[in-house]
Amino acid sequence: MTTKHTPKQSAQAPQPAKPRLRELQFAFPFLRKAEGKAQKASPFTDEHEIHRLLAEREPSGSYPVSRSGMWHGGIHITEAGAGRAMDLDAGLRALADGHLIAYRANRAYPVSEFAAPGGGTVRAPYSTGFALLRHSMEFPRGSALTFYSLYMHLMSDEDYANFPARGKPSYWTRQWLVTSFARDRPVIGRNGQAADARQLGLRVRTAPTPHSNAIGILPQGASVSIGKKEKGWGQLKDLHGAQLHPPIAGTFVSASAAIGGWICMGQENGGPLVDEVFPDAAFDQVVITAAAHCRPDDAQGAGFCVRAGDPIGHMGRYDALTEGGASGTRMAHIEVFCDGSIRPFIEQSRAWISQHGPHREDWSELGLPADPTILRIGPNTVLNQRNGDTFAEGMEPQSRKTDVVQVYPLAGLARDRSRHYAEPEPDPIQQRTVNWWLVQSANMLGHPIEGWVRESSHKGGMVTREFSRKWIDFRCIEDAHDATHTIFANSAQWIDYASHAEVADTASRAKLSPLMLKVYDALFTRGDGRQAAVELCSLSKTERGGYPWLVQAASRLIVKHGSEWANPAKWTKLIAELDQRTGTKPQREEELKRIGKLAWWDEVKARVPGFPEPDVFHIHPIGLAGNFQRACFRFTLQIVEKVFPSARAEDLQELVDELNAHIETYELDSPLRRTHFFAQVAQEAGPSLTLEESFVWKASSLIATFSYFRRNPDQAVHGYENVRPIKADGTRMTQEDFEAIANGAYGGRVDLGNGDYKSGDGWKYRGRGMKQLTGRTHYREFTKWNKNHQSEWPEDIVDFETNPDLLIQPKYAARSAAYFWVSNGLANIADQGATSKQVDAITAIVNLYTDSYQARFKNFEVFYNRGDFN
Repeated sequence: MTTKHTPKQSAQAPQPAKPRLRELQFAFPFLRKAEGKAQKASPFTDEHEIHRLLAEREPSGSYPVSRSGMWHGGIHITEAGAGRAMDLDAGLRALADGHLIAYRANRAYPVSEFAAPGGGTVRAPYSTGFALLRHSMEFPRGSALTFYSLYMHLMSDEDYANFPARGKPSYWTRQWLVTSFARDRPVIGRNGQAADARQLGLRVRTAPTPHSNAIGILPQGASVSIGKKEKGWGQLKDLHGAQLHPPIAGTFVSASAAIGGWICMGQENGGPLVDEVFPDAAFDQVVITAAAHCRPDDAQGAGFCVRAGDPIGHMGRYDALTEGGASGTRMAHIEVFCDGSIRPFIEQSRAWISQHGPHREDWSELGLPADPTILRIGPNTVLNQRNGDTFAEGMEPQSRKTDVVQVYPLAGLARDRSRHYAEPEPDPIQQRTVNWWLVQSANMLGHPIEGWVRESSHKGGMVTREFSRKWIDFRCIEDAHDATHTIFANSAQWIDYASHAEVADTASRAKLSPLMLKVYDALFTRGDGRQAAVELCSLSKTERGGYPWLVQAASRLIVKHGSEWANPAKWTKLIAELDQRTGTKPQREEELKRIGKLAWWDEVKARVPGFPEPDVFHIHPIGLAGNFQRACFRFTLQIVEKVFPSARAEDLQELVDELNAHIETYELDSPLRRTHFFAQVAQEAGPSLTLEESFVWKASSLIATFSYFRRNPDQAVHGYENVRPIKADGTRMTQEDFEAIANGAYGGRVDLGNGDYKSGDGWKYRGRGMKQLTGRTHYREFTKWNKNHQSEWPEDIVDFETNPDLLIQPKYAARSAAYFWVSNGLANIADQGATSKQVDAITAIVNLYTDSYQARFKNFEVFYNRGDFN
């Protein structure tokens, strides 16, 4: 009998770790305007502030209902309205990480023309330009949402000439024209053949250096496309039909040989070698980018990858057509939309948090932060009064009982010390420190109220700490709605309301469309609804009782409605009915023409895989960013270890603590600013976080580099001969040698404020800190700056001119680098974009003559692509 043997099971191979979920970063789509000349533009961090600006200063274009009784799927920002509080030169910013998939740019604004009531012609320019971004969010693992952000009515190419401080969008198709200042010519041939005198242009080289081999010469007047840029050189990507002059007279070179070659983009012969030009084909049509064909969740993508807060464009002209003619303005329309997958996505997010939210290890498995980020104050919560370290309801608590839901980002509250109190002893149940927060709300009468709440076990009502991925108080709404975009059941009822017709109950809830009735009931829980339309149209007005609480509630409604950028023919019926009631108006015909030119949906839908049908769910852009924005970025040891992998952990922790304590003062309050900053200091301090300049110089290099050693070559013996650090006499370099080299290199330097060689200032004020601060003058100026910001560190009174070695401490090393960053306005340059142009501009201020321009840009690319500082 044979016995079957079961093979012995081998030990299971360890399962590979599942990839971390990519945490999508959010930012509000504009920067706050600086309050004075000495201040800088800064990111908004509080959605309540933006809601207030929109309500107080924007007479139209609110979400989800305009003040004229029309559906509106986004928000308007105008130059004369909320734009007065925003940095208009900084422009519109990306709402979240994503990819640009489509855009349209106007060469010049289209113009509406019609006869003015008093005679003459009204000419009203308007922008059809837009940028469309696609974003992808995954949570929990395996559940994904694709959504889109739209930035409408962007500035035209011609209009940019009126605003020198505003840079044209980086994604616009551009070429480079070889100018008449480019006068390279073929060299004489081997047989003495001279070049044709007409063969002038710009030499193409094999590498971005002036001494690399010549491939050929681009003729004057040729337009080419550039890909990569390095240190004032550009790599050719397309010659657009241009032919090359040969590098040597009498020879031939094909145009294809120049692809991948390099041209100098600087100045010679009194002018620029190339001028930036924009071909006509790049304007006044919808452009679909390569990124449109990538997977939505592709973090790298094919071009036009953007990060939250990156520049997108600037608000353009949009002169509104009115009965009296036109009203000139600049504006932008911003909206967010997605398809029906939003419902199951939110449901799955909430289900996961209900089961896993309290378990930190489950968050770690996803690679996501495990702490709640939102404070929610529910209705019927009494706001307490504070007396020192005690809190009580006080007299008449009913008048301080909330009647609405209110949410705040916890990090934003924590930033304002006047709104925060931490209990001295940890809570025995929570086993952590519990905080009290000063918040605002509205009571049953709609009156604003203010008081303190405890974030856990609040006796006067429901106060909770929530996860943003629970989509706190967001609600999807869908039902039948009128195709003409009014909030009424039909267009005739809207005309009655808008024209103040003598019809009974023109504003009652019975006249609303089924969809808008759901919106109304979600917001207004009291009253009889007789003035429902008036209440919806007045939702964002500051004179309404209860503002801004209803505005925030409205920003949590996700409403399904047809897009206004699709099917422009649907407006014909509404205009026809208006004309029948009130007579034909010339501006209405022009409005219909505008609507046709503004539409873009069908063209994008036909060319972008997976783009939704126009009946989509709209999300308030400020409500979305307010929910998900991590209001206060925090440096961590893990983040800076990626920058300085060989540094001591204790030094890095001291660095982290210093930066986190003063992140706004140091102007490191956006991902772009932080990435630019660390691209520089990583090069200055190196992977080991070297905070003191080394003076291990070769003797011959001392003579070649510094005038002191050229005048006194005998002093160069302090340097090493051939092998570091062995001098010519066979001994090792010592402290005496290092000091002699420093005093020779930096002594007597007027630009540094140093005394002569004998003063010892060269050594005393050698390069120290993360930015290698050098020279007595700079140490003195840093001391002054430190004193001017004494309120940031009231007990930290120091004098760096007297005690320069303080800069070797990581705390002051970080502060000195931040001083240089702030004092030289480098954050402003960083805000302009994420290209080599900005990196090189900053490098030129940090270290003009360095040979590390390319290395610093490489640092930036690595940090930016990894999202280290998001």
